[in-house]
Amino acid sequence: MSRAVYLLQGDEFLAEEALERLRAEEGTDPLAEVSLDAGVDPAELLTVLGTASLLGGRRLVVVRDAHGLKKNQATALTSYLESPSPSSVLALVATGRTAVDSIVRKTGEVIVLDAPRGKRLAGWIRARARELDMRLDDRAAWGLMDAVGGDLRALSSALAQLSAALGPGARVGAEEVKRLFPRLADQRIYAFTDAVGDRRLDVAMANLRRLLEQGEEPLVLFGALTGHIRRMLRVQEVADRGARAVGDAVRLPGWRAERLIKQVRGYRRDELVAAMGILAETDVELKGGDLPPGGALERAVIQIVGAYAPAGR
Repeated sequence: MSRAVYLLQGDEFLAEEALERLRAEEGTDPLAEVSLDAGVDPAELLTVLGTASLLGGRRLVVVRDAHGLKKNQATALTSYLESPSPSSVLALVATGRTAVDSIVRKTGEVIVLDAPRGKRLAGWIRARARELDMRLDDRAAWGLMDAVGGDLRALSSALAQLSAALGPGARVGAEEVKRLFPRLADQRIYAFTDAVGDRRLDVAMANLRRLLEQGEEPLVLFGALTGHIRRMLRVQEVADRGARAVGDAVRLPGWRAERLIKQVRGYRRDELVAAMGILAETDVELKGGDLPPGGALERAVIQIVGAYAPAGR
């Protein structure tokens, strides 16, 4: 049954796929589609919704980041949905609750798109692999999660890479995953980023130098370090709610969540924010600065780990 409005609420990757299904089910005109963000002026949004497609088909109007809608925008949408245009379909994309949840439930459909985690995520990976004519065993699915992380878009891309490399009908085990994603799966990189998180400068520097000597790409190491600091910032926001909340927030298993909780206790919030600034400067240096890439990374680690006394000391 066609609806005037849909709220796609949850994971961004799942929302993009839901949008594709919505386009097909509603038969909207791709040439008339309009994409807006939550900062759109209410009058402009209402004008777009009320304007028929020149080609005669239904127009899909997508409002992204709808969790950021303000009161005046919500008021305008509530008024619009009392008598919506038959020529438009409104799709609100949000990662959380919005100011129009209740009116959408009354006049349209709320589609909750929670990202799977743990065993459900492993099952999602295996099901996705079957769509690509591959068979992954459980160890391969968990290995891919360890290598790539819990982000669904990254996992989907990794599965496409596996399919391209191994071909149709491939049976994939942990060894194939490790062979095709050697850098991301390498525990030595985790040891390096964990040493930074643990604020152990000597261990972090020793691991970094060993990785560089073994031919690891500086940009790969930089990406791993940046990702780890970003996760620590997120963990610090929810650490007081326990390991389960942390695991949900960063999509990591419980033991990793516990480790991160311990790590963030060694850094103040302003230190982690400063660390992201240091990494932004390092990114510029890696792309054409005076220091060699390895030297730029070493300097960043020293600045992040060694520039401040750990919190609580």
